[in-house]
Amino acid sequence: MIRTIHSRLYGRSAAAALAAALLLVGCNPSQPSADDQSQAAVLPDLPATLPLVPGEAAPIAYAPGAEGLPAVDPIQAVRVADPGEYYAYADDAYGYADAIGEAPPDYGFAYDDVQPWGWQGYDDSLAFAEPLEDGYRYYYYRPGEDDPYFVRDPYYGYGYDDGRLAIVYDSYGGIVPYDDYGPRLLYASRYYYRGRDMYRASRHRRPVIAGSWNARRHDIFQSQSRWRQARERQLEWQAYHERNAARQSRYWEQERARRRADRVRFATWREQDFRTPPPPRAIPAAWTSERWARDERRFAPPARGFNGNEADRRRAVAEERTRLAQLARRAQAERRNAAQDRAEQRREALADRRQQRQTERAESARQRQDQIRAGNPRANEARVQAEARRAERQAQKAQRQERATERRQARPTEAARQQQAARQADRRQQAEARQQAQRQQRETARRQQVDARQQREAARQQQDRAEAARREREQVQAELRQQAAERQAVRQTERANAARAQARQQDQARERAERQASQAREREQAQARRQQARAETEQRRAAQAEQQQQRSAAQQARQRQQAQSEQRAAQSQAREQARASREQAQAARAAERAARTEERRERRERPR
Repeated sequence: MIRTIHSRLYGRSAAAALAAALLLVGCNPSQPSADDQSQAAVLPDLPATLPLVPGEAAPIAYAPGAEGLPAVDPIQAVRVADPGEYYAYADDAYGYADAIGEAPPDYGFAYDDVQPWGWQGYDDSLAFAEPLEDGYRYYYYRPGEDDPYFVRDPYYGYGYDDGRLAIVYDSYGGIVPYDDYGPRLLYASRYYYRGRDMYRASRHRRPVIAGSWNARRHDIFQSQSRWRQARERQLEWQAYHERNAARQSRYWEQERARRRADRVRFATWREQDFRTPPPPRAIPAAWTSERWARDERRFAPPARGFNGNEADRRRAVAEERTRLAQLARRAQAERRNAAQDRAEQRREALADRRQQRQTERAESARQRQDQIRAGNPRANEARVQAEARRAERQAQKAQRQERATERRQARPTEAARQQQAARQADRRQQAEARQQAQRQQRETARRQQVDARQQREAARQQQDRAEAARREREQVQAELRQQAAERQAVRQTERANAARAQARQQDQARERAERQASQAREREQAQARRQQARAETEQRRAAQAEQQQQRSAAQQARQRQQAQSEQRAAQSQAREQARASREQAQAARAAERAARTEERRERRERPR
């Protein structure tokens, strides 16, 4: 049974033949069409990415290692028939991970008391990462598939095909021989079933905390760097990658631009100490038609130029930073307007409460007046007069108390009052001087603290900008080197293809020449064989004639011998007949003599 394994990247670029037997027959991959990338883009039904949320790094819950996972039934192990396709699984996964680069995850989800992170590609490819005590374990899925085709932990990588283990790589990128799998078959089985369950759990998505990603991103970058070093150590992997580098680069071009924009947006937000609103996630332009992706403050396509030269990339980075600055100013204006609206609402509420109290007092007064008018007019009038007299007595009492206070204060002499006033003025001046000095000290200390904080902030921002610029330069240089390496790889591939084509042409010419020479030799050999056949025929004919002559002579000799034999036989027979005749004659004579003798005896014996 022969079946083709289609690469999730570019149609059927990484084909390998597998079947239920241990060793299966391979087949040649076909070339991808030019519109693979457009065909691969899909519109996800769920939010494929979520903006990060501000917050400190959360505690990490580690996933169990391979030995600590639940036991499962072992999956079937098969072999890749074509050695040239051994690295198809690892290179497909590496290509997607390399396109993601240093971009933050799209979302997180809960599974088995762990919080894995997920990256979802424009073509619906998936990559999950769950933390281990000694690193991370990664799961890679083809578009639309719910089971992983590749799983990698800090020590081994496992390639799967249709739920079967196809190949195992060690931590250095080498191929583990089939007979040396040992317990790794059980580990691969546990990883496979865990990856399938993890896919179902990933449907319930939540945003990733910015502090968690900022604290753990370097570990993921280092893991990716070690994986790149493993690829550089394996010549067979490099050869496979060079054969597919051009198509792989074209396929992930849109994803690479999107992830670079995400990296710039997160770095800009980090430089602002996460004080501004979270930046929008970079998405393909086609996704903006989905209902979940229509808020431009949460989702926005990347700026143009991230896949261009260095100048284009710098312009794209500047455009992204300008976009974030505009969004920050807009958010600040919205917060200010919201604060003003809340203040206005509070003022309106306070005015409403005052108006309500006044209305209530007026209503209460009206009710009292109504009650007064409804009662005895004379009694009401007396009560009103009594209340008026009571109020007048209270006012007179208050006036008497104020006059008594003034008289007590006026009793000291004028000199005493002046001395007391001078002492009070001195105390006020001293107190004001002390307060002024304290205010000046506090203001000076505050200005110094502000200046120191501003200097530290400026130094930190300058350091962050320098570090970001350095990383950006390194990233741009690395990307340019990678792009140059890819172009070099493409050129090498083209040269290699041209060389192979020329070699094929030379081989074909040599084969034609060899065929012509072979045909000429065959014709000569055929002619020689025909001549030899004719000579052999003539020789056979001569030999046959000679043999015929010999047979004729032998026949004549045999005839002569037979004639002689017959003659001798006839002579012998004649002699025998003559001898028999003589013997008969002799016997007759003997009989005749015997008869005469007997007759004479009888005559003698007869009486007379």
